[in-house]
Amino acid sequence: MKSTDTDKTKQEVAKILLDVGCIIFRPRQPFKYNTGIVSPVYTDNRLIISRPKERNKIVDLMLAIIKQIGIPDVLAGTATAGIPHAAFLAQKLNIPMVYVKGQAKEYGRQNQVEGTLKRDQKVIVIEDLVSTGGSSVRVIDAVRKLGAKVSDVIVIFTYQLKESEKNFEAEKVKLHALTDLNHSCNVAVQKGFLKPDQVGVILDWAKDPKGWGKKMGFE
Repeated sequence: MKSTDTDKTKQEVAKILLDVGCIIFRPRQPFKYNTGIVSPVYTDNRLIISRPKERNKIVDLMLAIIKQIGIPDVLAGTATAGIPHAAFLAQKLNIPMVYVKGQAKEYGRQNQVEGTLKRDQKVIVIEDLVSTGGSSVRVIDAVRKLGAKVSDVIVIFTYQLKESEKNFEAEKVKLHALTDLNHSCNVAVQKGFLKPDQVGVILDWAKDPKGWGKKMGFE
């Protein structure tokens, strides 16, 4: 895919997420994550599953990336938000899927990977959102422990944090994102959801998400 086509797609997906209400910017009244991090942006891509038109567009764009990479033996959805998109894609491709939990059960068969996964199978991980990349890494590690192979993760949205870049690089995995924070900010300005002078504030958060709240006087 050409860079101009990629840029157009990122803008299109950003518009979808903003219109659906998946991405909310609040630089003056920031959100507090369960990790304690204070953030001027919150993303909830779960809303997409209730919107058939937008959902189908997202699935088709993910499908195009999969075909470009090469159709795998299995798709792995990250529990819980990656599961529906992995299911939609697996159904269209008529291939198996599994889903991977944050940790193994403490009872029964003590599975972390639900479904059937065999040694040497090629797996693509499906995520809805990447912040630090921690949940993706847990999925990758769980899949690899069973002897399967992972070299690609497909996600709807990434915050483009340095920590995630380092995590994926360490795992030797390529991240394919339909859109990202930069494009979402630009589209939000065009649609009047953000003022131009607020973009810098939000991108500053992405450079230092743990220290931004204190720096801005919210902690």
